Amino acid sequence: MLLIALCWLTPALVQAEPTRVVTADGAITETVYRLGLESMLVAVDTTSGYPEETQTLPKIGYLRALPFEGVLAMRPDVLITTEQAAPQENLDRLAKAGIQIETLPMAWTPEASLERILTVGEILHARTEAKDLVAELSSEISRVQQSAANRGSRPRVLFILAAGNHSVLLAGQDTAASALLDAVNAENAVTTIQGYKPASREAILASQPDAIVIAESTPGQFDISNWQELAHLDAWKSGHRMVADSMFLLGFGPRLPEALDALNRVLPSNAAVVSDDS
Repeated sequence: MLLIALCWLTPALVQAEPTRVVTADGAITETVYRLGLESMLVAVDTTSGYPEETQTLPKIGYLRALPFEGVLAMRPDVLITTEQAAPQENLDRLAKAGIQIETLPMAWTPEASLERILTVGEILHARTEAKDLVAELSSEISRVQQSAANRGSRPRVLFILAAGNHSVLLAGQDTAASALLDAVNAENAVTTIQGYKPASREAILASQPDAIVIAESTPGQFDISNWQELAHLDAWKSGHRMVADSMFLLGFGPRLPEALDALNRVLPSNAAVVSDDS
């Protein structure tokens, strides 16, 4: 079903086949690896930490602060990034310097995630490989979503982002976290905020979730001993919780089926049903 929905894809984006590629987005980097095209990569950004082989590549910096000189020094044919990339001034300068800039939209649904893989395949002249990968992932996503639908309920999930420097944020509405929950037939337990907001102990207690998810920007950085309110929630005590890498959960890249499956497995099957108009 997912694959059928992708038939309206945009036409090919690139005239010449690139040989030197820079990626600035962890999910796009993962896609290049899954397509077997990693030999094209000459550098990646700091959000690209998976697979482990990315550690051997030069880093050009953070995708929201891409340096003009740093990217230019890699002499890429193409820079593939997302609409999160900044500053726009540097992207414009790189384009004027002759580098093909491909700024892809964010992907917060399984359909958009698969579409993005096909687009990367178009850019890198790997259409067949991309279609094969999308077919594989589409089947896995459908299997997980069918399992989530069979649960018959929409558990309420407290989603927390541990973003480094002691920053612990609650994921509210209109976030990738909320979109991920929706993809596995779950509800965001935080309905009163938009975006990511600093976590308050009062808000955590008030959420009364059926499950808790903590996404770490750096593995091991979240310390439950500093957040005893979470440890006292029934969801935590009953084991309906998970702690995982933020790019794995929120990247919406080729590991999306694994992320959905891991999340679905921690959700209780006997949670109260939440009606659409509640």
